[in-house]
Amino acid sequence: MTTSRNAFVIALFAFAAAFAQTPASWQSATEFPGLDQTGLSAAQKQNLLNLIRAQSCSCGCTMHIAECRVKDPRCGVSRGLAAMAMRELREGKTADAIRADLERRMKEAPPVLDEAVKIPIDGDPVKGPSTARITLVEFSDFQ
Repeated sequence: MTTSRNAFVIALFAFAAAFAQTPASWQSATEFPGLDQTGLSAAQKQNLLNLIRAQSCSCGCTMHIAECRVKDPRCGVSRGLAAMAMRELREGKTADAIRADLERRMKEAPPVLDEAVKIPIDGDPVKGPSTARITLVEFSDFQ
């Protein structure tokens, strides 16, 4: 009983520590998952940090790009936006030009899920209208 209680307490403290660091960490982070800043000058790195800390991510999360990179490192949208800003800095574009490009990308439609997969359900038991926009298919194997 004591061992499982200790493990629970340790897990709880670890969770609390991670949660406590997350909100501010994106504002002070200088390295981000999936963003290799090798080859950027100190001024370019600072410009990159300023841009991705100020610009919103267009994935629909309502976070800034830097915040999204830290809190959701799997987000492909924030990874792409940060990479685009870094690439344009390497190409010599000004921060204002990059900001305009990021804002233009913000106005684009948010990403859509993968295309629907057609699964034949002819002869299977169904609930609901046959004209529904979404069909949920449940499969079970009792073995």
